[in-house]
Formats: sequence, structure tokens, C-alpha cells
Amino acid sequence: MKKYTVLVVIGLLFFSCDSILDQQLVGSRTDEDYWQTEADLRDAIAGVYGPWATRALGMDDLFFDNQSDDHWRAGDHAEDEEIETYNTDPSNAKIKDTYQYKYEVISRANGVIINGPKVKAAGAISDDSYNSIMGQAYFLRAYAYYRLYLIHGQVPIIKEEHVLNNEYNLPKCESPEVLAKFILEDLNTAVGLLPLHNIAGSVGKGAAWALMTSVYMHLAKSYADSENLNKAITVGKNVIDNYALASDYLTLFRTGNENIEENLFLMMNDMSWINQELLSKHRGPRPWGMYGFNEPMTDLVKEFEAGDKRKTTTIVSDGESVNQAGVKVVHIPGLSNTGHSYFKYMDWVTPETFNHGLNIPFLRAGETYLLVAEAKIRLNGKGAGDAEINALRKRAGIGPVAGADIQALIHESRVELAGENFRYQNLLRWDKAGIYDLTTFLLKPEKVYPADIGRTKWVRPKNYYQPLPQIEIDNSDGVLLQNPDWVN
Repeated sequence: MKKYTVLVVIGLLFFSCDSILDQQLVGSRTDEDYWQTEADLRDAIAGVYGPWATRALGMDDLFFDNQSDDHWRAGDHAEDEEIETYNTDPSNAKIKDTYQYKYEVISRANGVIINGPKVKAAGAISDDSYNSIMGQAYFLRAYAYYRLYLIHGQVPIIKEEHVLNNEYNLPKCESPEVLAKFILEDLNTAVGLLPLHNIAGSVGKGAAWALMTSVYMHLAKSYADSENLNKAITVGKNVIDNYALASDYLTLFRTGNENIEENLFLMMNDMSWINQELLSKHRGPRPWGMYGFNEPMTDLVKEFEAGDKRKTTTIVSDGESVNQAGVKVVHIPGLSNTGHSYFKYMDWVTPETFNHGLNIPFLRAGETYLLVAEAKIRLNGKGAGDAEINALRKRAGIGPVAGADIQALIHESRVELAGENFRYQNLLRWDKAGIYDLTTFLLKPEKVYPADIGRTKWVRPKNYYQPLPQIEIDNSDGVLLQNPDWVN
């Protein structure tokens, strides 16, 4: 029987064996006595958010964008090099850690979904509170499976009945489409339960609608897949109609961003060692007290138009300065191998103290604007997405476009979302839609860090997905099979 242990005190000295066995267990609760009150349910849903604040999900999961043309890995982790050069070994530590932590989220969400009705049946919680918590559980389970879907394609789907029957050693689902269907089912359930707007850092309907929009775009099998593109437009319109864009782009990535409507799903952090934010710590220059990973490529910097306010929020380049809690600090040559560093998630409490309490946006309405605009252009041609594109350009302080085509949309997506873990997955979608040929696009000299030229080779369809962790395959006794393109 699974136990939820709050405090365990072990005292062996001065007690006989019999006296130890006779003691009443203190500070330990079983499933039978845990799910009793609203406080129990609130603690449990907080636990579902918890793994996203860890290094494995809060930071490492964003490193899969190393495969894009926005930045190179930098740093000193060999596992990042494997991923970036499209030659991941199934035993890669980052593959294992990010996979296992997502299943920790799924396990905790399943616990809430299975046991939440007990609290409701006991009359210990209001309808509004119950619906919000259950909606969050369905959303968070869907989001964990969504990230598995993007990275691995096919994975085991552990449902409530599997938990109740103690069935965990399962084969992967039949296809990525089967996994996407399950994700959409969870998101539809979440939409029916969640409040319209976020409350105290939790998700609302907007997060579920935004994620549904993304899933439909990833399901589009051709450039003009009318079924999935129309669904993306319909669902995405719910986000556009109900969640205003922030007036200042910078505020989305600074302290206090939990109160901004556009930020639909945030990784919540604080200054404690347990919940501190790690992404920017890993991305900033080492001489600034950070770790120096993920350095932006000059090709990305050149993508920004003159006067685009998003550039100074996103990237700092040699010769440019940043404000570190009131102190002007210049980015000098040698801080970064590329001459550029990400600035998007950097915030300081004092000039000497980095703000590890910064909340990191995982989903925001700005991305949904771009997905809706893309779907409209792919279905209806040039200019169909101008309204959504120009809403973002106006905030960025640059002029409107007229008759924007798919390349204009791709440009806007790159500068709006730079450094937020969307670029590589978008490139994969655009390859599948015939917009790009990644076998050549990602090998252009300006897209590859000089030290990696000649070392990278993107292969279709192998590099659409990563391998499953070898340790999971080994532990399954032949039940879980490796993605076929990654079998040695």
C-alpha cells in the first residue's frame, strides 16, 4: 500500500525489539486515511506541480531545443552534445531523467483523479474547489503526456484502471496519434472543470485550450490538413478571445508574472533551495555566476528587425548592457562563445543575488496567436493571419505586415518565442508539412555552431523523435520496445 509520509522519526536506542513493534506509527498516512479533507486534496495537487520545478523538467526538458537553429548547447555535458548532433544514445541521462520525471507527474495526477471523488463524496469540499483541483489534475497529466508525445512519439499510457489493477509494465501505445487522442480527451475533461482564469498560480481553461491548439497543429498531416487546422483555429480562438496579451513583453519574464493573463501555465518557483528556478542559472554567462549553457546563434540575432523590443528582452550581445538590480553590466567578448547570451529569464534581487523565485512560462497566449495565424495562412493563404501577427508586432514596437505568408509567420514565431522551447518542435512540424527540408536546412553553415560543422546529420523519420530510455526497456522484460529507428 502506497504511503504519504510527512515525517518519519526512527528511534532505535534504548528500546527492545518488542517495544519498537508495539509503538504506534507516527506521521505516516495510508491511502485509506489520507484522502479525507480539502486540505489533503490541495496538498496532493500541489504535489503534481512539484516535479516541474525540478532540474529534470524545469530546466533539462528545455534543452531538447538544442536541436534547433536558435542556440548551441555550450556547457560541458556530453549528453547535450548527443542530443544536439541528432545522435542520442538510448542510455543518455537526459533522456532517462526527463522521461521518468514526467511519469512521476502522471503518477501523482492519477492519484488525484482516482482519490479526489472520495473527498467529494465525504462532503468535505465545495463544488468549485473540487472541479478546479480535478481539472488541474487532468491538465497536468495531459501536459506530461504532451511532452512525451513531442519527444518520443509513442509511450505507455497509464490510466486509472492500470493503477487500480497494479499494472505498470505496459507496452507503448500503437502510434503517436493514439497518444494525441488521449491527451485531447484529458484536455477536454479539464476544460469542463477548470475556471476560466488562473487562480493563485494554478491553471485555468486557457492553458487547456492552448495545449489543445498545439496538439491539433502537431497532428496536421499535410500543409492544408483542413480537419486539424480548423480545429486549431476554433479552439485557439477561445484563448485569443479571453486572454489579453501583456502590454509589455518584458513583464512576461520577470517577477510578478503570475498575475499576467497571457501567462497561461507557469512553473512556479521561490527563493528556497527546493523550489528555486534553475533555467536562467544554467543559461547565463559563467563570469556572471551562472553555468553558460544554451548560447544564442548569430543567425537568431539577425532574425530580429530593427527596433523590435523583443530583442533586448530575449538576448544580450557583446557590447550591450543589462540592468542587474540597478547596476549596469556590459556583455563583453569572451562571456559567450557565440557573442550572445539569453536574457529572457534573467532577473536579479540585488546585483550579487540572482532571483531564483522567477516563474517560468510554459504556455502563454502569444504562442496561440501564432498557431492560429499559421493555421489560417495554411488554409486560406496570404494575409489570413495578419490580425494575430500584427497584435504581436504592435506590442513589439514594429510596424504591421500586410499579406503575410507562411515565411512571414515563421519569422514572427522565431522572434516571439525565442528561447522558450518551441523552435525545434515547430521545425519538425514544418518539415512534415513540406515547408522545410530539415535534412538540408539544419546543416546550413549559419545554422550550426562552427565546432559541429560536419558532425551533424538529421535523418528523416528517425529524428522526428528521440529513443526511449534504455533502462525502461531493460526493466520491462521485453514488454516495452524501442522506437524502431533507434534500434541498433
